Amino acid sequence: MEMKMEFNLYKVGYLPQTSAEASFAIQLGDNLSPSYSPLLIRTTMPDFSRLAEATVSTLEMFEWNKVTLIYEDMEFSNAIIPYLTDALVNKDIQLSHKIAIPTFPEDFQILERLEVLMSSQSEVFVVHMSSNLASRLFVAANKEGMMGKGFAWLVTDGLSNFVDTMDPIAIGSMKGVIGLRPYIPKTTALKNFRTRYKRISSMKQNKAATKLNLLGLWLYDIVLGFGMTVERIGNVNSGFLKEMNDRTWLIGTLNPSFRGISGILDLVNRQFQPSVFEIFNITGKRNRVIGYWTNGQGTSKNNNSTSRNTPRILQAEEPTRAKWRIGVPSKKGFTEFVNIQSGNKSNDDELPGFSIEVFRKVWDLALTSTTSYEFVNIDGTYDYLCCQVKYQEIHAAVGDISIVGSRTNCVDFTLPYLETGVAMLIKVRHNGPKVMWIFLKPLSWDLWLRRENTEFNGSARKQLSTILMFPCQSVAIPQRDMVVTNGSRLVLVVWIFLALILMQINQLQPTIPSIKELRKSYVGYQNHSFVKGFLINQLGFQESMLKPYCSVDDYQEALSKGSENEGVSAIFDEIPYIKLFLAQYTTGYLMVGPTYRTDGLGFALPIGSPMVANFSRAILNFTQGKYMNSLEKKYFGMVSIDQDETGAVSSASPSLTSRSFAGLFIIISIIVLLALLSSKIHILRRLIQRYIFSNSGDIAHPPQINNVEENHNSNQNNRDESIEEGILEGRSS
Repeated sequence: MEMKMEFNLYKVGYLPQTSAEASFAIQLGDNLSPSYSPLLIRTTMPDFSRLAEATVSTLEMFEWNKVTLIYEDMEFSNAIIPYLTDALVNKDIQLSHKIAIPTFPEDFQILERLEVLMSSQSEVFVVHMSSNLASRLFVAANKEGMMGKGFAWLVTDGLSNFVDTMDPIAIGSMKGVIGLRPYIPKTTALKNFRTRYKRISSMKQNKAATKLNLLGLWLYDIVLGFGMTVERIGNVNSGFLKEMNDRTWLIGTLNPSFRGISGILDLVNRQFQPSVFEIFNITGKRNRVIGYWTNGQGTSKNNNSTSRNTPRILQAEEPTRAKWRIGVPSKKGFTEFVNIQSGNKSNDDELPGFSIEVFRKVWDLALTSTTSYEFVNIDGTYDYLCCQVKYQEIHAAVGDISIVGSRTNCVDFTLPYLETGVAMLIKVRHNGPKVMWIFLKPLSWDLWLRRENTEFNGSARKQLSTILMFPCQSVAIPQRDMVVTNGSRLVLVVWIFLALILMQINQLQPTIPSIKELRKSYVGYQNHSFVKGFLINQLGFQESMLKPYCSVDDYQEALSKGSENEGVSAIFDEIPYIKLFLAQYTTGYLMVGPTYRTDGLGFALPIGSPMVANFSRAILNFTQGKYMNSLEKKYFGMVSIDQDETGAVSSASPSLTSRSFAGLFIIISIIVLLALLSSKIHILRRLIQRYIFSNSGDIAHPPQINNVEENHNSNQNNRDESIEEGILEGRSS
């Protein structure tokens, strides 16, 4: 017997099809929950756990590590946020912003949200909203230039389920968008049903019904499921139905999993639970499938059970903004590092600066796409420059930016492209008019005099004789026979001391002030740099004793004046800047230690940006390549700016001129002249005496007697000299 059953579809609820309907249904309360309404079958997802997992897996497949969520401000759309947040955390993907749009917004409200998106650091957007609102959003975004290269959009099933029925203007604005929706296999049954439905709908005046969406197919499958249930009941009569107090048996007879024209449907507690999602790319007339997500298996490139050909997978690259705003410091000095103006991008600059050229090379290595950027000059400190990245005024900060721990609260740094350290620059000062007496520095009282020495006991005459004669005999006259007269001995001793002083004076070093001494004087630093905080926090300087300077010329002027004349006693700066100074001012200045190591110069990017790793890899490849040395020579010449070459570095080693020994030469000349004069006087006196004696001898004595007396006097003189020599040798021993 053939059984006929009649039932009203309004008693077998179908809720909801759009988000607005869903919001209305939510306000009805829990009475519409399947647990309260036995005849209700929910075709939308009861929770968003699977949708969130599929969304995050899609992001992971494209290696997108930072996203912004755009959602419709209603309870139905808000429900995905906790599921999506948990899934993102599990995959280490950063949710940078959440942007809510009202259900029925004005055009200016949509534009306001787009302006927020334009200023954000994320270029990947996940859209979860109804098709009507999403259509308006994408049309406005296309007008603002946000649908071109440099942006990535991912839409969930709230929009993807209705893509096939959207108007052409909205679809034209969504080219390149990635969609995610439950998978519907393309079967013969589905094809035949679409043909029949199109033929039937064409007979009616409602032309809008000629296209089916996913929810319409699910509704048909529900009705088909009930029909299959009735056929399976078979010989059950209508009287049996009337005897049932509750008609839930009809719903209970539906299989938890059955095949319809939309594929295998899973009913969990009379609610649809899609187990496979389709990942597709909106291209215009026809959408291109690029992958699938399966519950428990994750993403895959194709579904072997339903697809003969492997779908073409979209090659995802790190999305980049249409035009990056790169912040650079405004510098008045040290333009060897940064010398560029706002809005400048072209590579035609002859000398844009060492840091800028390094960035351009690294940019080309880090990003394969032709992404554009522009430079923006930022006035203020380097800390302020880094904070502009945090506040999203710029996308990155580039220049001679030191990697400092305090700045990591605002930015993430790349690996350093140049290693540095902090050192001290001082001026080598001379004693002005006293420079000619520099030879006296080794001659101190402590070196030559002692209060008591047991080795030199005796009378005052003996001690004085020992002091005067002992150095002469032991140092200058090791053998007496070498020098005959006392004058010659004096000259020789003086010249020996001259040689000793000349050898010792070369070992004199300039006096280097200590940190303790410098705390009492004014010291300088480069304006806007971190060195000011370093001097205050690390070295204990008072802020009132610090003076900022901008250029090499400022450094030279301040050091020349000195701390007493409104200048400074020393300047603290990083080693590359000091070496640039020494290359320009080649005399009179000295770089001294100790060297305080820093982490070098790097580029600043937003915290958590995936581009940090890309730039760091590019920096390693560039700095270890062959172009780094040529770039350094281009800007710094033969000056090595490597921080490893530290220690005492001077622009010119302190040299001693003839003036340095003028006083010594004057003393020596006077002594030599006096010795020569004394010798000449002695010789002249002997000649005069001999002449007088010879004249008087001719009168008083005969020649024989004079010869005898002369020989006697000569022998007596030799005898006296021998005795005197013996006495001196005894004293010296």
